[in-house]
Amino acid sequence: MSTHEQQKQTGLIAFFANNPVAANLLMWFIIIIGIFTYSTIQRQMFPNVEINYITVSANYPGASPQEIEESILIKIEESLQDVTDVEEAVYRASHGSGSAQLKIDPDVELTDVLDKVKLRVDSIATFPAAMEPLTVNQVEFRQDVVGMTVSADLPLTQLKPIAKEIEDELLHLGNVSLVSVDVPLDEIAIEIKPDVLRQYNLTIADITNSIRNYSANISAGELRTEAGIISVRVENQSYSGDEFRQLPVKVGANGAQVLLKDVAIIKDEFTEGERYFKLNGQNAVFIQVKATTEQNMVPVANSVNAYIKQKNEQLPAGVTIESLVDMTYYLNGRLSMMKTNLLQGMFLVALMLFVFLRFKLAMWVTIGIPVCFLGAIMLMPALGITLNVTSLFAFIMVLGIVVDDAIVIGESAYTEVEKKGPGVENVIRGAKRVATPATFGVLTTMAVFAPLMFSTGPESSNFISIAGVVLLCLFFSLIESKLILPAHIAQIKFKPLAEKSWRNGFNRRFFGFVNGPYKRFVTRCVEWRWTVLFSFVSIFIISVSLMTSGHIRTLFLPKIPHDFPAIKLTMNNNVSDEQTIAAAKQLEQLVIDIDKQVEQEYGVKMVKNVMVFNMDRTSAQVMAPLVDEELRPFDTFELSRRWRENMPEIAGVKSILVEDEVINLGGEGDFGYLLYGSDIETLNAAGRQLITLLQQESGLFDISSTIDPASKEIQLSLKPVAYDLGLTLRDIGSQVGASFYGGEAQRVIRNGEEVRVMVRYPKLTREAYSSLKHTVITTPQGKEVVLGDVVDLIEKPGISYIRREEGYRTVYVYGNIDEEAIEPTAVTKRIDEVILPELLKSFPTVKTKLSGAVEEQQAQANEQIVFFVIGMLLVYILLAIPLKSYAQPLIVMSVIPFSLVGALWGHLAFGLDLSLMSAYGIIAAAGVVINDSLVMTDFVNQVRRQGMALKEAVIEAGCARFRAITLTSITTFMGVLPIMFETSLQAMFVIPMAVSLGFAVVFATLITLLLVPCLYIILTDIQGAFSKAFGFTSKVFHTIKPRSAKI
Repeated sequence: MSTHEQQKQTGLIAFFANNPVAANLLMWFIIIIGIFTYSTIQRQMFPNVEINYITVSANYPGASPQEIEESILIKIEESLQDVTDVEEAVYRASHGSGSAQLKIDPDVELTDVLDKVKLRVDSIATFPAAMEPLTVNQVEFRQDVVGMTVSADLPLTQLKPIAKEIEDELLHLGNVSLVSVDVPLDEIAIEIKPDVLRQYNLTIADITNSIRNYSANISAGELRTEAGIISVRVENQSYSGDEFRQLPVKVGANGAQVLLKDVAIIKDEFTEGERYFKLNGQNAVFIQVKATTEQNMVPVANSVNAYIKQKNEQLPAGVTIESLVDMTYYLNGRLSMMKTNLLQGMFLVALMLFVFLRFKLAMWVTIGIPVCFLGAIMLMPALGITLNVTSLFAFIMVLGIVVDDAIVIGESAYTEVEKKGPGVENVIRGAKRVATPATFGVLTTMAVFAPLMFSTGPESSNFISIAGVVLLCLFFSLIESKLILPAHIAQIKFKPLAEKSWRNGFNRRFFGFVNGPYKRFVTRCVEWRWTVLFSFVSIFIISVSLMTSGHIRTLFLPKIPHDFPAIKLTMNNNVSDEQTIAAAKQLEQLVIDIDKQVEQEYGVKMVKNVMVFNMDRTSAQVMAPLVDEELRPFDTFELSRRWRENMPEIAGVKSILVEDEVINLGGEGDFGYLLYGSDIETLNAAGRQLITLLQQESGLFDISSTIDPASKEIQLSLKPVAYDLGLTLRDIGSQVGASFYGGEAQRVIRNGEEVRVMVRYPKLTREAYSSLKHTVITTPQGKEVVLGDVVDLIEKPGISYIRREEGYRTVYVYGNIDEEAIEPTAVTKRIDEVILPELLKSFPTVKTKLSGAVEEQQAQANEQIVFFVIGMLLVYILLAIPLKSYAQPLIVMSVIPFSLVGALWGHLAFGLDLSLMSAYGIIAAAGVVINDSLVMTDFVNQVRRQGMALKEAVIEAGCARFRAITLTSITTFMGVLPIMFETSLQAMFVIPMAVSLGFAVVFATLITLLLVPCLYIILTDIQGAFSKAFGFTSKVFHTIKPRSAKI
């Protein structure tokens, strides 16, 4: 040995290799803390979603949409104009209420903007006096845990107390903090006929004032006596209909009283409107248990399920609680599926290591996998990453990558031991030989994923989870491979291989192939290097043509079928409760009929339960939880297709949306276009024409809009006689409003619920036009006149809904895309280039803007492109530093585009669409390829410094690094192989990533072993041509100079 070789090694690697106790303590610390963290880490179906929205809600009972817009929404809009943190604002007005939905810049603190918005709207002093106080809320993400129903053949009035009792008991469970019960609100309605009012010489205002005067709890002060302070109070608040019946509304001179029950019908029941809530034909109440973003949903669900079992034994006969949707059931199934694939992948990776490496060496390399994973789990909570389907797949994706570094280090150390014998110094020397390129190879992979930690948009939480897990695993792979592994290898006593052992035979044949056929082939490739380059470029062009020709389609995200699809119904604003319920029943029957057809066709049912309910006067929903996945004859998309094909014709319907996939970015369809301008009639006409044009396009369905349907309103104008009587429009408006909408006498708190006490005409009176005309109006002098005598009643077209954005009234047209028939990008391209120009010819004053899920997807795709460019810049910097060259990093990075080739052919073989998840697999593959190419390039530089000729150096590098490069690729492929063949429908989200990574790495191995040696010499060819052309050698093309002059 030379003096240099005999010199004792120093540095961090040497310290741990010479101190195995320190290495083992470090390893066991990571394992123990990681196991503890795993047992306590939060488990979710999907990562927490960052919702950057603030809502402002206003209630103005009896007000028209125009009045809501003019007196409330426009004022809010003007007050928030200079709040630059608001990226987008949508204002909506309907009868009696209005709202503002504010999208906030994700880079600012949401609570600060919330305070600013509250301050602005609170400073508005000109809101209508009759308007209720504004509510400003931050929209918060909540995890759905358990959705249950309380069902029985009982009316809702009897089911509600039972449901409220269950709600209270659930909230008393130790880890349950969020429970919502979907039940109608109570209301005490005091209905008085107009002729009765005239008979007793009363008005609606008189009844209202009497209730306020005689139904109250009033503090009358206190007495300060020697015994202490004694409070004086009036306790006469009525809380029920029976108590209100006894209130006096008129008192005679001799004390005679006219009670409320004498003049009015008192109804103590739900607020006005029909209710329909059925589970499998029985009346039901829906109870939803949720969890906060910090809670672990599994123990919450366990507590709720235990409660359900116990409570069912205590409920009256015929009343049952049933868990309709238990998210932890699906969560455990998905996590179990991912864990199974993870263990299978780990087994295959370990098997490949044992085949290519000595048993003890492979064992220690394999042990590095759980060490890296447990280390990552240990720090996941610090980054806000939970254990979910997405983060688990990130572990599967990185499974074969985390051992790459260890393989390179272990293989180099073992090679050194084979050449120079066992010993700690030889192990350290072998590890150090590749430590720099291996470290920078891992850092380049981390650099590619690091920008993703700054993702924004609706799916950013998934990308952050993937990137965070990858970064943590790679960080701990550096620790394990550089500090722990060398110490273990140094303790291995490698015995000489027996001549007839299988491993010796395998090594002989393997290296015989490397030093024989491979060496001869790579030599020919180097000689024909330009031909090889053009051949690979041709393969790349042919592969890319698979996308451009449509053989492989591009989508934003793969579609994941829902386990409980739903049909959402929205009716026009001019329909009644009865019409909405009738439409919901039609949809309910549709689901039942289709399920019967499926049972007749396949012998099994698809739907487990059918729940249908109306949410308000114009909206209803049918939800159909499905049987277990393994029992379904086909997937949810086929079921939803059958629903759509058999959808009944429903009069008065505004939109019917079928939710059949888990990821629903838009809320209002896959795509949408905003039409805005100053004239609402022009907007409505343009919207209707756009709907007609879109309905003619193939591949589009569920086309709908926010166009206000034709409705009517009656406008009042004073006759001359009204002025003579001293009547004003305000007087008449308030009296008519109190009679027909109802005057709110007071609110009482009963059983924890706020109950309104309303005084109004009976329903039949309020529904008749003649009743309006004959309404009695009291003049300022106390005289009574009929409304039709003092005002003209003019029937005109009315407005029932207004939407505003960017200072204009707007119409939003939206729909869904059949991605099996057409790509979303093709849809928007055709709309932008063909349909919208045709529309604007007819409506030149209308402006348009892309919106909806497609807009979000395009923004997110553009963001990913920026992240990719930043990542490539970081990769170049990290490659240039160890290679000490400006040009050599280009050799290494040139293999990145070729990773796409394997991914495309893999997608074609599996019949998959190329999506954003596929891109992440390609990014991960790029990290593996860069690592392999860097190790090879660094080896070329090392032997060149020792005087080897260039061609010999690149060929020798291919042979020397063949095993390490092949093994890293095989382990990466094997790690994701099980997930490629996963049959679970929910795995469709991650399979494209697995296929991209696996096949990209396999093809990139050929690139590294064949093309990289050629590129190294091509770089020298370019340098020579540059020198001849300009007469000097640029530092840009600087390469390692050999000690001899040979090339």
